[in-house]
Amino acid sequence: MVMPTHIVAVGGIVEDEQRNILLVKTQHDGWVFPGGQVEAGEDLMEALIREVHEESGIEIVVSQLIGVYSNTERTI
Repeated sequence: MVMPTHIVAVGGIVEDEQRNILLVKTQHDGWVFPGGQVEAGEDLMEALIREVHEESGIEIVVSQLIGVYSNTERTI
């Protein structure tokens, strides 16, 4: 699979009724907000819902969009 040179990613702040914040533990970055790469043809909100579920098993409802992120790093 050829990776695109411009990657769009989503991340979310997931909060429960007691206002606890969800963090997921990664092997390289430690504890982070859940999120990841938006797949080709995927809506930003759908991508966030999918990524949170993949990383935590939790089903969420997105209440608002607070940011969109991209990786424009050049690989030579």
